[in-house]
Amino acid sequence: MLFELLSKRYPGMRQWLTQRLSALVLAGYIVLFIGLIVIKQPASFTQWTDFFQPTWWRVLTLVFFTNLLIHAWLGVGNVLKDYIFNVKLRVYVQMLVEMLVAVELVWMVKILWRM
Repeated sequence: MLFELLSKRYPGMRQWLTQRLSALVLAGYIVLFIGLIVIKQPASFTQWTDFFQPTWWRVLTLVFFTNLLIHAWLGVGNVLKDYIFNVKLRVYVQMLVEMLVAVELVWMVKILWRM
């Protein structure tokens, strides 16, 4: 039944499921982040830098921001479909959103790995 819902017959279901799964990843990361903040209590810039030093934490943070961008991209796309009726204008605005999402992802990688 799940595979039938994810088929081409119901195209919005994949987007719906992707957005819900990305929300679960976001919620899990936020709980973990708050827990680590309470335990380590970083106060200075050096402590915050040390907080983000472990590679596993950088990878989790990158997964978090990737899911955040996917979640936002899907949400903004749905809002654009609802409120911009001119198809040509909607395509241009959607392309702008996609470019911004790509730039933000590259920026996040640059910040996390200090390239």
